[in-house]
Amino acid sequence: MKHIRYIITSFLAASALVSAVSCSDVLDIQSPTQYQEGTIWESGKENLDMYITGHYGTLRDESQLRSPNSKYTDALTDIIKSGDWNNAQRYNRIMSQESEIKPEGGWLLDNWSGCYDRIKRDNEFFNDLKKYENDYDAEWLKPRVAEMRFIRAYSYFLLIRMYGGVVIRDELDGPEQNDKSRSTEEKSWQFVIDEMSKAAEDLPLTWPAEWHGRLTKAACYGFLSRVGVYARNWDVAEKAADKCKETGGKLDPKFSNVFNSIWSPENLISIEFFQRKVAASLCHQADLFFRPKGDDLTHPGSAKINAWLVPTSEYVDAFEMKDGSEFSWSTHGSNPYKDRDSRFYASILYNGAPWEGRTIETFETGMDGIQKFSHAESASSTVTGYYLKKFVTENDHSWDLEGSNHFDILLRYAEVLLNKAEALVYKNDLNGALVALNEVRTRAGQPAKTLTDVDAVNEDKVKGSEYGPKKGELDARQKKMMCLIEKERVVELGGEGFRYWDLRRWRRSMDVLNGTNAHGCWITKQGDHFDYRQINVDGTDKRIFKEKYYAFSIPLAERTKNKLFGENNPGW
Repeated sequence: MKHIRYIITSFLAASALVSAVSCSDVLDIQSPTQYQEGTIWESGKENLDMYITGHYGTLRDESQLRSPNSKYTDALTDIIKSGDWNNAQRYNRIMSQESEIKPEGGWLLDNWSGCYDRIKRDNEFFNDLKKYENDYDAEWLKPRVAEMRFIRAYSYFLLIRMYGGVVIRDELDGPEQNDKSRSTEEKSWQFVIDEMSKAAEDLPLTWPAEWHGRLTKAACYGFLSRVGVYARNWDVAEKAADKCKETGGKLDPKFSNVFNSIWSPENLISIEFFQRKVAASLCHQADLFFRPKGDDLTHPGSAKINAWLVPTSEYVDAFEMKDGSEFSWSTHGSNPYKDRDSRFYASILYNGAPWEGRTIETFETGMDGIQKFSHAESASSTVTGYYLKKFVTENDHSWDLEGSNHFDILLRYAEVLLNKAEALVYKNDLNGALVALNEVRTRAGQPAKTLTDVDAVNEDKVKGSEYGPKKGELDARQKKMMCLIEKERVVELGGEGFRYWDLRRWRRSMDVLNGTNAHGCWITKQGDHFDYRQINVDGTDKRIFKEKYYAFSIPLAERTKNKLFGENNPGW
């Protein structure tokens, strides 16, 4: 299968029969909340299939487009700025107020109880699988068990990413199993690796046409490459990336097509949404947070654009010139948006950009506006001088009346290549890392990087950076190569939910975020001339990232009720 999408619609009752999923015959797939053993297992393949596909809600629930007020973690970094202070989004408060991150749990990113609720439902499936598996054809059942194995492991991935070592519950626990010790982080990651490796073996290369969107080998191996870099298991990351390619992973020849078409061959795990006329609960409101403010004057409905989630100068300035040279305001400042990396034009809406038959105006008094970030009021236009283009469907204004339906991407092949490049750096194979890195760059039309480029990286850019918790693991040249990979991940994956977690797993958050400010570009127009000025977009706040944030506090409820849990993470 060259691509994979998840049809997510409004959920039918568990007893309903399902034979196909398509745009014209849709299912309501939600994470099941009540489990009825007989209904699920004794009513035939159709019901069991429906129950299994319902668990894909675990993936849908992590969509940053579906929940831009709580899941858009790039807004906790240097590359995306939220213009909201007083309303729904708490990103600015989390970055500037230590009290926002509660050691007892219950804050914005806390996912302990939610993940274990899903894991319990997954374990109900595996518990009864032992009773009923002989009632089903083994070949039919095998890939479906693999789906459930992946989905359960995915919840563990989310937990370990947040907290480090966790309590592994891989069976349906009763009260007598409540008290259970916490596994080390290494053993926790190994559990995920083992589960996803097993799932990948049993998943198909493709599914029948009526089941487009279910997990394939390529998707599972691709995600396993991500797990590998988080676990710092470089062999797993490299081999999984190779298996992903072997089983169907590939780049789309055109970068912009990745975000314009859910059917792009690069998109390995995608979430499809529908507008209100199809299923009211399965649209989202991302347009309100991403669209340029000037669209308020051109769209037909009454919903007002907030434009809260916007790119920073740190993100925008990372895009090279198309000849591969670094962008510099001192060199290119008179015409800063000319001759940039092609990904810049597919990712960013900037002053002067063509958009829906008009020209973007982010200068002072322009149609798309710019305003200063303030605690006193939330912004209604960009506070950085830029808007994000990736997840907005150009020339489609139906979002206002019917809700947004742009698909989200949970995994694409470009990330897999960058995961492989990182793994090869740690294995001291810089030539191999460059091959993987350059495959991504070549697709964008950017010149290939060489070892000469690695050596030319400024020492100051990597000074003090270890790119991980083990000091001395990388030599100076490897660190420089990692610097190139980090920048490539910003340019290629910016706005897609990677930056916050990358900085944490590299132990770079203290250097990049703590005590710093993000910036934007304030533009004024004088006749036909524009003046560009870099500005601090955090107001008087300084950002906070503490050492203890690399592994967040285990919620108090878990530490209280589980007598064998052990100590909390350091610093909490």
